Amino acid sequence: MLFFTGGIMRITQKDIARDLGISLITVSRAFNNSGYVSEGLKKRILDYAGKKAYVPHRASQVLVRNTIRTLALFSSADPEYFWQDIKKGVLSAAEHLKPFNYEVRYHRIPDFDTEKYIRILKQEIRAGLDAAAFVNQRIFRMQAILEVAEKAGIPYLLYNVDNPGTNRLCYIGSNYRSGGRLAANFIGKALKVKRGGKVLVIGFIQGHEAEIPGTDINSERLQGFFSVMDGQYPALRCETEFVNSRSKRPIPRQIHELLKKYEHRVDAVYFIPAFNTGFLGALERFDYSNTITVLHDIDDSALHYLDINLLTAVVYQDPVLQGYTTVMTLERILESKILNRQRDVEIIHTLIFKENTGFLRNYILTEFED
Repeated sequence: MLFFTGGIMRITQKDIARDLGISLITVSRAFNNSGYVSEGLKKRILDYAGKKAYVPHRASQVLVRNTIRTLALFSSADPEYFWQDIKKGVLSAAEHLKPFNYEVRYHRIPDFDTEKYIRILKQEIRAGLDAAAFVNQRIFRMQAILEVAEKAGIPYLLYNVDNPGTNRLCYIGSNYRSGGRLAANFIGKALKVKRGGKVLVIGFIQGHEAEIPGTDINSERLQGFFSVMDGQYPALRCETEFVNSRSKRPIPRQIHELLKKYEHRVDAVYFIPAFNTGFLGALERFDYSNTITVLHDIDDSALHYLDINLLTAVVYQDPVLQGYTTVMTLERILESKILNRQRDVEIIHTLIFKENTGFLRNYILTEFED
């Protein structure tokens, strides 16, 4: 029998048994690891279930295994506001999964401290970790970290920052080039490019972590931005400057100097790196009242600057949804027992303006506070 859930046709274990010409008890054993089923037949059953998007009945699965499963997510600690929003999504998903015997833990590791990262991961593995999610951050030695998980046989996915070259099951997060393209389209249209205009683009030069393989978010955003600007808005002139993490000058000072240099000289500023506090503080010091200003990701201070019109728009990648979706995807993978590559989940960018911040004040800044 096929059931319809939310408009989607749902296949049952009985359907799988009928379609494959085998007994229902054999299918049940394959999904619950109870009784003997040959590896070849088990693979055949699971592969077929994956093609048909089979979802096990939750209550019966919990009754059969009668054990607590543990999920762990890992990230860096900074920027604090972004990972705090990730945590809110994680906590929401954890509450939803608690009745089904799941325990979810989220670890924010100090920047560059790979040793502590590995130590906490090994502690989780010794305690019975079932699955994990990692951000492929270039400030950690991710290859060494992922090798620990793989050696222990822990299935894992990547979220927020991807590296397709790993053995991840899937990626949950945004396409960062699309975020840059969204910013370019907004600025281009807002400046009414037939009259021309000048845009200051502020990027970021990585430090020694730049040699670690994986997605460079800032570079992806920059490439996405110019792919649109060069092709659709040739009348706009862009000046590109960089905040340099290798410089002896503090990053807030570098930002301050750039905004001082371009005061009254540009019609728009597109700020890419995750140093919102330094950028927004510098905006207050200089006259950018008639300038379009766009940055990535939002926190309480960004909402304030939207309200007072010093910030025009924020390119938002919904970290709360990322945290929630990552946990729920790990749970779905474990329950399905299909531990091969899954379809990636893209979190679509949106633009936040002064006029549409209302839902964020409740959704992001107050919900799931601990």
